Amino acid sequence: MPSSHILKHFSRAALAVTLSIPLGWYVLPSAVHAQTAATPEQQRQSLIQVLQQRMPGTSASDWMLGASNPAAVVQAIPLNADNATNSADILAIGKKAWDRKFRDGKSLANCFPNAGKRVAATYPQFEPKTKMVVTVEMAINRCLALHGETEIEAANSAVMGPLSAYFRSLSDGQRLMVRVATVQAQGKFDAGRALFQRRIGQQDVACASCHVQNAGKILGQQGLSAVVGQAVTWPRLQPGGRVLGLQMQFQRCMQRSGAEPFALGSEELNNLEYYHAFVSNGLPTRTLAVQR
Repeated sequence: MPSSHILKHFSRAALAVTLSIPLGWYVLPSAVHAQTAATPEQQRQSLIQVLQQRMPGTSASDWMLGASNPAAVVQAIPLNADNATNSADILAIGKKAWDRKFRDGKSLANCFPNAGKRVAATYPQFEPKTKMVVTVEMAINRCLALHGETEIEAANSAVMGPLSAYFRSLSDGQRLMVRVATVQAQGKFDAGRALFQRRIGQQDVACASCHVQNAGKILGQQGLSAVVGQAVTWPRLQPGGRVLGLQMQFQRCMQRSGAEPFALGSEELNNLEYYHAFVSNGLPTRTLAVQR
């Protein structure tokens, strides 16, 4: 569902006319066509095969930059580049919040192994004790609550945005390593996949309609990115310096389809993020790519 592009005039008719391809679910190769019998890793590999068939000559390393064809590449702007000075400023704000001492003398760094370095690349995580998917934002708020500090609303892009971006930047270059290791964890993965494939809204489209079945196609002046590779470049920096999180993009896509979006941090969006992240496993993370 998330894309590095803003889709304008998003309608089923426009998609069908522009792309000349009927909408619907993607079909896995026959070897693992029965999704309930396939492991998450088998499903990930099959999804990559489907995308490679739709975008010959490309690979997942291309897709993570939004590359569907040479005309649709969205470059991630390096930190401190002349045209991305806001990225450095935002990470500096996030670092200040990360290092801030709590009333008990601790900080966010004390809640994570290795002071948070190379940790965010393992999120979202399935937590067996609560049987929940835990996101980066949830982990930050759990730490704050543990030390008697005020939690931060996930929708607060001015505070949570820079903070979560800084935490993720501590894993920049680290390959995404999201685990689906138990039957219960796979239940959450399967729920995320089901939402990804479900037609929703007045436009009657699914995430998979754009980002699997029509991945690599052009809608007007915009490209439709592949789902594999999308999770590793979030949060993203919008023009003007606003930090946009992955789940915020889920909400935007749902609104464009004419559906009422799920709340940030809801079980539905957490499961969807879990699925998105797992299918991008093995790709290096890169924080605050610039959204154009």
